[in-house]
Amino acid sequence: MKIQEEAKPHRGIQTELMFNRVQGEVVRHGQYTVVRTPATPDYYFGNLLVLADAPRNQDRAQLEADFADLVGAPPLIKHRTFLWPVHDDARATPDAFIDAGYEFSQTAVLIAHAQDLIAPAQRPAEIVLRRYRDAADWSAWQALKLADNAGRYPEAEFLRYLAGLQAMYQQMIADHQGDWWGAFIGDTQVANLGMFFTEDSGRFQAVFTAPAYRNRGICRALVHHVAEHSFRRATRLVMVADESHHAARLYETLGFQRRERMASLCWWPA
Repeated sequence: MKIQEEAKPHRGIQTELMFNRVQGEVVRHGQYTVVRTPATPDYYFGNLLVLADAPRNQDRAQLEADFADLVGAPPLIKHRTFLWPVHDDARATPDAFIDAGYEFSQTAVLIAHAQDLIAPAQRPAEIVLRRYRDAADWSAWQALKLADNAGRYPEAEFLRYLAGLQAMYQQMIADHQGDWWGAFIGDTQVANLGMFFTEDSGRFQAVFTAPAYRNRGICRALVHHVAEHSFRRATRLVMVADESHHAARLYETLGFQRRERMASLCWWPA
């Protein structure tokens, strides 16, 4: 009799669900992992179904019905989001979903251990790298997010989403699960990211640099600085980035290696 090997944990999804558990609920229901954040219905990736495998085009109607039953439907839940691990070199494109208006995203999960970390050749002399320490830091974070949104999502819903995120991150920080970090030039916050911990893993969250300050080495310096601190607590650090985005290549220059992939589909009203 062949003994089935226990599946290795998918670090990308495992660390993703860490955030969902803070203010929401993560439960198994048949073939799905159901994620709900009742206090923040506009949080697209806080109200979703995690699938074991890529969805098949012919399953769209059933998946949408299951989403409505298990996660929610209008008027409270106005979107639909599905997330799954990408196995091996699978490249299937969910055309039926894309044709129906879903946004398809495939991301690389990059992982580094302490011995992998590579210091950047230079660090911009004018920047100060530090943890957030007061309300002014969070106000600047919100302003940067609003400017970056630029009308992609309805502003009222986006503000509610940001408020929910901020509350979640601050709760995690109060519970000693991590910190939010910023890069500053004088009094101006020019970049920021989160670092949070679950078991022996640390997960970077929402690495962002203001457009006017990109391509100066600020992001690279901030990520490396936070990674050095974080290896005091974690044996591995996890970073998720769009496979085709230059950010993934930037993280690779710091020693992160592509170890996993995951993908998502998200639909929201125009």
